[in-house]
Amino acid sequence: MYPYATRTLGNEIEFLSIVLESGDFVVFEGDEKKVNMPMPRAIASVHTHPGVCLFSHKDIETADSLFIKGYVVIAVMNNQCVSIFLREGVYTEEDRNVLKDLREKVKKSKTMNDLISAYKGLSFPNFLKFYSFQLI
Repeated sequence: MYPYATRTLGNEIEFLSIVLESGDFVVFEGDEKKVNMPMPRAIASVHTHPGVCLFSHKDIETADSLFIKGYVVIAVMNNQCVSIFLREGVYTEEDRNVLKDLREKVKKSKTMNDLISAYKGLSFPNFLKFYSFQLI
């Protein structure tokens, strides 16, 4: 997805890659600052962002529905960093509640500092994990 992430930084068109249950993957081109489509049954998805590689409140809402569908990995990236939600077991109500709380905090964020604060100390009680790291 790195070449697509680089393209997104240049023109703000987002791309979405989905790893299907068969192991095949597909890449879709979205629109400026968004990619929206009905999501198939699959195991993983990653989409590109033109700026910060943290999940928006809409991304978190989508992550919730994808975990319910059985996805294991949901990620967002640009060409410098990636953030990942990883499900290491069943999607529990407790983990879902933490994800919903994060969504509300992110939705209320007005500044970059607010957004970063929403993610600080994020911890799920059961099987969800959150990772964010630099690629370069």
